[in-house]
Amino acid sequence: MEQLFSSSNSYPSLSLKDLLETRALFHYDILKKKNVVGTAVGLYRIRKGDPWPSKEHPHLKIPKGLYRKEPRTLFNSEVRPYSWPCIYAFVSSWEDEQELAQSNPADVVQPSYALPDGRSVPVCVIEAPLQPYAYDLKIDHNFTPRNVRGPGAALYTDGGQGMARLATASCIVRDGSRAYVLTNRHALGPAGSDVFTVGRNGLQLIGRSAAVGLDRLDFDAIYPNFISKRQRLLMDIGLVEVNNLLEWQTAIPGVDPMGDLVDLYDNALSLQLVGKKVVGQSAVSGFLRGEVHGLFYRYKALGGFEYISDFLIGPTSPTPYSETLDAAESEPRPVSFAPHHGDSGTLLLLEHETPNAKGEEEPPTKSYHPFAVLWGREEFFDGSSKQAYPFALATSLSTALDQLNLDFVRDLNADLPTIWGWVGHYMIGRRFPLAASLLHSSNLKKLIESNLESLAIDPALDLGNDPKAHDENGSPTFVALADVPDNVWKSNVNFISVDGTDGKSHRQRGPGARGHEENENHFADLDLDYEGKGLFLELNLRDPKTYLLPKVWLAYFASLQPQFTAWDQLLVSETGKPAYGTGGNHWGALPFRVHQLYDTMREATRQGDRTLFLVAGGVLIHYIGDACQPLHASYMSNGDPARVVTKSSGAKALEAEGVHSGYEDDMVAYGYQHGDLAGELDKQTNNDGLGIRTIANGYDASVAVIELIAQTRATLAPQAIIDKWMSLQALRSRQARAQAMWEAFGDATVICMARGTRLLAALWESAWANGNGEKNITDVTPVPQEDLMKQYLNPDVVPSVHLDNYPDDPDCNWSQLKRPVATQHRNSDRRVPSDS
Repeated sequence: MEQLFSSSNSYPSLSLKDLLETRALFHYDILKKKNVVGTAVGLYRIRKGDPWPSKEHPHLKIPKGLYRKEPRTLFNSEVRPYSWPCIYAFVSSWEDEQELAQSNPADVVQPSYALPDGRSVPVCVIEAPLQPYAYDLKIDHNFTPRNVRGPGAALYTDGGQGMARLATASCIVRDGSRAYVLTNRHALGPAGSDVFTVGRNGLQLIGRSAAVGLDRLDFDAIYPNFISKRQRLLMDIGLVEVNNLLEWQTAIPGVDPMGDLVDLYDNALSLQLVGKKVVGQSAVSGFLRGEVHGLFYRYKALGGFEYISDFLIGPTSPTPYSETLDAAESEPRPVSFAPHHGDSGTLLLLEHETPNAKGEEEPPTKSYHPFAVLWGREEFFDGSSKQAYPFALATSLSTALDQLNLDFVRDLNADLPTIWGWVGHYMIGRRFPLAASLLHSSNLKKLIESNLESLAIDPALDLGNDPKAHDENGSPTFVALADVPDNVWKSNVNFISVDGTDGKSHRQRGPGARGHEENENHFADLDLDYEGKGLFLELNLRDPKTYLLPKVWLAYFASLQPQFTAWDQLLVSETGKPAYGTGGNHWGALPFRVHQLYDTMREATRQGDRTLFLVAGGVLIHYIGDACQPLHASYMSNGDPARVVTKSSGAKALEAEGVHSGYEDDMVAYGYQHGDLAGELDKQTNNDGLGIRTIANGYDASVAVIELIAQTRATLAPQAIIDKWMSLQALRSRQARAQAMWEAFGDATVICMARGTRLLAALWESAWANGNGEKNITDVTPVPQEDLMKQYLNPDVVPSVHLDNYPDDPDCNWSQLKRPVATQHRNSDRRVPSDS
């Protein structure tokens, strides 16, 4: 990490060791001064109103008395390139120096102290008054718990004595035999206490507090090369023994790329840390941004010992530290850096900037390096008001890991699959009721609006969440219907880890998971030639009566099997096992699944079954969302399968690997947060120029899906997405790639999503009208989520089947489709025979 603290000749000769030695010699003298509440060491803070030196006046002096009455605070002062090493003396209130001297000269903090060798160490006085410290357990708009388990997740314990605690998960660490979640020890309660995550589905047990941890240690035991007299370093490090490590990730939202851990010890610590920008993801406050203001803050004395924290973290200074001596800029007052209760345990990372190789006009490249764990005073959920100083304290992470003999885990679950584009699915589900020209029934609108939260959650409240299908005990939890096909029915997403007889952890299907029978219903690879007649998509579009039949689709995929097999072989690893399976894994059945769901909605309406109507219509949101996403209807769904590269690990991968999630997940999420995706989608949803065919039955619904796929492809070609993705590989930042993708494809994506939203509205209206919903469904109040969940957990409700189990008769009632006996899944006589 030497590049973070490269040598500099701009500071005087005083070292960090000199400052600590001086403070040790004169600390009691400093603390007895009036209003002094603590000390630290750092670089002298200069008021922002003070002029900068210039070439003409390199030793500019401020007229005496000019700023005597203006307090120096963390907000109105800054560290500049020429700031010098000093001791910080924090005072609870500022008093005029002359007035204080007249009252009692002994109360005035000395401007400097002399070392035995004659050098002087300056003292910088900073006012740090008390301010309100927000804190409570109420989960509201200020606290959106993330269901994703990783750094920044909310941890809750009830450690007894009526003291419930909330903290933030810091990071994953390991000792060689098992892994732990690290956080603050004071928030975990006694060893063996149950620890829960706090999410939209309430509390979920994730493990128990470990016996091992760190409280306070002698300062000289941690930093033997620094002079210490009866000083203790508070570390406050605790560990959680997690039940299921597979449910955790190490990625931090908004922090990419994550660099190496900063290894800090006595001979590696440097005053150049002061002024470094830091970031972190906390459970309550969300994304935190501050900077290092001081080192080794002394915050209390007890029993003859002084208690010290490694770092003092405060608000960022708007003026860049690289500013030239001739520059001076008026900056707005920064927002106070005051983390809320529940942010204790937040992992802090140093933000490091590297000059762009393209020149000074290009922004620097940023990387983020874990270095500290934030902690604060112990506070409890008793409803009383609290006060805190406007800065936070933090412990060196490398020091804590060294004391506990643990290693930092940076890449856990790096290769686990993600859920593609869930934000897009929910946005379509939330907005199709806005298609006023397509939804005519007022009762249908009321039914949708009263059950909207069950159909699709609001991304504004849940961006970054990944709703889970079950709790820690494997019991099912409700998932909004728009994401049931992914999060519940896919067994590669919905699984439970169990201990096997071999001592290893194994996966088994979670509640409601349907396995591979479900997966192929989400896509349709239609952009390859069939029998020399043209793209199969075009054939289905021109002549659906001939080609939009399951048996013809089976013949199409059979003709492509040799090509699919050849592409799979390109990905064969050294073990001889293909990275992807062959055969039915390439089949797609998306329009036929929509046909089945439409018929189910119509029949449910005829029978007056509003629960089944909502379940079938709710999951339909997901499949229509898939149909209007360009990569779900292409054999290049994750890049060109003919273009394979070898990773540094020796594994084979598609050259454009990651493009699918990069487009449908990262880019769409970026557009929602930064590109007004929601507002633009609202406008286009009522754009009647985006025509939708008249739908009279399930077959028409499947034809409409083919038309939607063709329109999507014409608006945004898969090859264009892949080419753009490949051009961005030099960008290390995930967010930078998402931004570039959005700038290239944002407008086209909105149009594609709007078409899907409008088709969804047309399908609901048609099924309602054809089933005589006005007469048969009069109760338009909310359906209990327990009733909806009971339906979608039943594998016989809108059963998931393979392509070869859909009927060949487009005019029959597909709502009567039954799932075949399990042993017949791969043995149906309609399956394309193998080469043997």
